[in-house]
Amino acid sequence: MTRHVSRKCDIFMTVMVLILSCAGMWSCTPWNKEAAIQMVEGTQYEGFCFGIVADVQYADKDSTSRRFYRDAAGLLADSVEQFNQRELAFVIQLGDLIDGGSTAEADLEQILSIFKKTGARRYHVLGNHDFEGIDRKTVMSKLKIERAWYDFEVNHIRFVVLDGMDLSVSGGWPVDSSNYQQGKAILEELKTAGAANAYEWNGGVGAEQMDWLKGVLQDARDRRQRVIVFGHLPLTPQGEAHTLWNARQVATILEESDCVIAFFNGHRHNGGFERTRGVCYVTIEAMVEAPRQNAFAIVHVEKKQIRIEGFGKVNDRTFVLDSR
Repeated sequence: MTRHVSRKCDIFMTVMVLILSCAGMWSCTPWNKEAAIQMVEGTQYEGFCFGIVADVQYADKDSTSRRFYRDAAGLLADSVEQFNQRELAFVIQLGDLIDGGSTAEADLEQILSIFKKTGARRYHVLGNHDFEGIDRKTVMSKLKIERAWYDFEVNHIRFVVLDGMDLSVSGGWPVDSSNYQQGKAILEELKTAGAANAYEWNGGVGAEQMDWLKGVLQDARDRRQRVIVFGHLPLTPQGEAHTLWNARQVATILEESDCVIAFFNGHRHNGGFERTRGVCYVTIEAMVEAPRQNAFAIVHVEKKQIRIEGFGKVNDRTFVLDSR
């Protein structure tokens, strides 16, 4: 600030900070005099923050040229330390918490012991690597989630978590299950058509989940809520190698809802951003490929914008919200 603040004003602002904090007004950063003055002047920060990480892919095995599996444990611990210095509504990991393999169950227990040190509420998205060497039932039990797709609310914002491995041959399903068999059929069709995303490590959203998603978004519209959606697989650019098998259908539902403002995902390790029909599609960079820099973010949800405070490889971004 450029204007002179007198000693009396300092005392006044200190009192105002105490009053406002007792009234429940909070932000992700520590209180300071400038923030208090902004509140008195009517330009206060409104909203809340949450932490986000993607593709930790921890494993007790040697690194490759690009992926540093053991280092991921220390990187996640560093991010948790940063998260715990803020007042966060929650922290979410966007899938591929482990790399999978013969040590998958032990690796999951090890990395969860670190993630559990997060002081804020924790949420999980399921990714393809989470099921390599470990079945779906075991993964969900260890993550303490009853269903892979679900929703929750914070300050009148609805959050939706999707399961992109719902229909997949890599989703931890028994081979005789309907989810596995449908996934196998879709994959064969995509391969026959020469689709760019015809890979076993992708998947799709099934009909039951799709109907549920439509119902949640309708309820959000009725309640005049804005919605933020999380998934592991990206929805854009559609047809690219890493995208959800039925990305176009899901993206159309989100974009036509008139309430979805953002979709966050992982899976594509180099990150990305696209805005289509009012929905911001954000791919968070992979932690497993950031041994020296790390990769995570704190997302500030404000009244008129969303601000991504990136750490390491994750870029800072701010996008103004459409009036809805």
